Amino acid sequence: MRVFQIQKGEILIINGDKQYSDTVENFKLDSELTLKDLNEVIYDNHQECCVINKEFKEYPNANFDNYIDNVDTYIKAKEKREYVPPEEPTEEEKLLNKINEIMVANDEQIADIKDAMLVAVLADDTELQAELKQEYASVIENTNNKLKEVNVND
Repeated sequence: MRVFQIQKGEILIINGDKQYSDTVENFKLDSELTLKDLNEVIYDNHQECCVINKEFKEYPNANFDNYIDNVDTYIKAKEKREYVPPEEPTEEEKLLNKINEIMVANDEQIADIKDAMLVAVLADDTELQAELKQEYASVIENTNNKLKEVNVND
């Protein structure tokens, strides 16, 4: 289906599965066209009709076919015009992200130590248990130091 339509200040362009819909004023921005004296248009290849300001005109119309053919250009221009960049995270959000990264790494290390400790206990390997206790204490100390650094630096 190929459609170019202006009604009640709104424009609709359909070219197959692509569709552009917006106000006439925004279309003028997106297309850089003036569309002088076009208040109402119904241009439709299915019905093979061309109605401009309530008057039937000859079908096909090269201008409207050209507008329909360029729907991708208008869609891209609309996306660019409407794009709102994501907000920069606040300092508090940045701090929380750093803390979360540290805690995730800590949790992974602690989980590995717990798994190893379970094996050491089941194997009654007291030497490995002592090493794992030391490693656990070291991980906790390192995590606390990293958290202090984040709080001091920010």
